[in-house]
Amino acid sequence: MRERRKRLYDIQHCYNERQITTLNKGDKLVFPSNGFVYREQVNRPSADELLDASSDKIETQVFEGKHTEDNGNRFSSYAAEVSSVKQVIQALKKILRLPRVSSATHNVYAYIFTNSEGVTHKGSDDDGEHGAARALLRE
Repeated sequence: MRERRKRLYDIQHCYNERQITTLNKGDKLVFPSNGFVYREQVNRPSADELLDASSDKIETQVFEGKHTEDNGNRFSSYAAEVSSVKQVIQALKKILRLPRVSSATHNVYAYIFTNSEGVTHKGSDDDGEHGAARALLRE
């Protein structure tokens, strides 16, 4: 816990140098202008984690969206209702296990949710497709 707080103070210092206001609230770094909480990137699950379904303790329902093709590229969309980082990870595992997704060259994802304390969390990963995940967050 102590190392985490030290890391948050270092990150807060970096934001302050860029004149971005942040507040330390317990073990969280909050941006008061929009209520977002700083989070380390939710890392893409490893292959071992995807293969080991026994670690899935939280049941997250995944909804399938549109599938389109453009210039020989296939695009698929999936969504899950989440309220915690753990649920984000579980939903991501469930989606990445789908045959259509697991065989894809790039899997871009984004998430945004407000937890039970009213704090908004957001993050993304573009998997090498520069700017793709940020575009999802804007949608």
